[in-house]
Amino acid sequence: MYDLGVINGRVFRNGRFSKLNVYTENGKIAYVGEEIQACEKTIDCENNMLLPGFIDPHVHFSLKVGEFVSADDFVTGSKTAAYGGITTFIDFLDPIVHEDELEKVLMARKEEAKDACVDYAFHATLGNFKGNTGKLVSLCRKHGISSIKVFTTYSESNRQCSYDVIEELMLKDITVVAHAEEDSLVDATWKDIKNFEKSRSIQAESTAVLKLCEIAERTRGKLYIVHVTAGTTVMLVARKYAKLLGEKIFLESCPHYFYLSSNIFNSKEGGLFLLNPPLREGKEINKMRKSIKSIHSIGTDHCPYMIAEKMKYDTADRVPKGIGGIENSFILMYNLFGNDIIPKFTSVPAKIFGLETKGAIEVGNDADLVIFNELVSNNIKETHSRCDYNVYAGLKVKGKLLATIIGGDLIVNRDEFFDRKGRFIERG
Repeated sequence: MYDLGVINGRVFRNGRFSKLNVYTENGKIAYVGEEIQACEKTIDCENNMLLPGFIDPHVHFSLKVGEFVSADDFVTGSKTAAYGGITTFIDFLDPIVHEDELEKVLMARKEEAKDACVDYAFHATLGNFKGNTGKLVSLCRKHGISSIKVFTTYSESNRQCSYDVIEELMLKDITVVAHAEEDSLVDATWKDIKNFEKSRSIQAESTAVLKLCEIAERTRGKLYIVHVTAGTTVMLVARKYAKLLGEKIFLESCPHYFYLSSNIFNSKEGGLFLLNPPLREGKEINKMRKSIKSIHSIGTDHCPYMIAEKMKYDTADRVPKGIGGIENSFILMYNLFGNDIIPKFTSVPAKIFGLETKGAIEVGNDADLVIFNELVSNNIKETHSRCDYNVYAGLKVKGKLLATIIGGDLIVNRDEFFDRKGRFIERG
């Protein structure tokens, strides 16, 4: 007898929907088919979509920057994620400059994350790295970490990683996750909130992205560029590196770069919308939407701060950078792109980041499932985040997440929450 049956759903598999029943046992998917099976508990999908659990490969819970800490810790952040259908997220270890620091920062981050209610993994993160890249990669593999984050900017806080170190990493068969902005073209001392976008221009992004792509082409390394902001950048990469896109070069973007314009910086609440890299103007949003086929995954870069913190200072250089979005990410992107967006939340990030039992409704995979009604219309309201504002509040969308199941455990059911313990996932 199976533990849980999720029946009468339109199950998304291999890019299409089929009317199937899914049964779970010991946290795994044990049966997918048309037959009704005996089970301890049954959930009727009532002909709604049954999707693989979503993966957010880019979040920042309990992020400490200067005097501020991001509003959501691993408890509130993971709960908010569950309400958005996110069943696995990847956060970041604190930056290190030598491989000897890795195990310490990993232990500390695991301790912070131990009460998360959804499954999680970590990217290792480098600052101005001066250690041995070979030893670092070996240590990462030992601890189930298959990706290393680098910054091509933030020299002012000793986080900029040299292109030489990045090239060394790309030669060592590990995914390089890159925040790409050319440091010499960034003004970290920028004061004016209204014109904040000029401090971190599209040129700064595109210049660094193309440099990294050239390294990936030369080394045949695996490159994942986070939070691409501009359709111009995406189009440049697609034109110059078409053969490597989806094979060695992967682009991530975030819902806010498809919805929110830099014009918002002109408002008296402009500081609430500051983040790095910044929002872009409307024509770039249109280009992003037209370029969605060249975007491989959707991360949220979820990193909100409280209103009082965002509005504490009136100069851009002192405002903590980041906004929220993890609870609304799938619905926002589904409203723009429909069923084509589903793999960018599921199978594609699972494959890129070695989440071998995630991202697809197949026997043997983790029983991570989302029930979604694509027909219900509603307005986005406040989320379950600790943050006291939502940048998408009031936006009318179509679709509602009805239930989230993680490892066979029902964690969200029609707005009711049932706590559970998430797992640290070692990645191949």
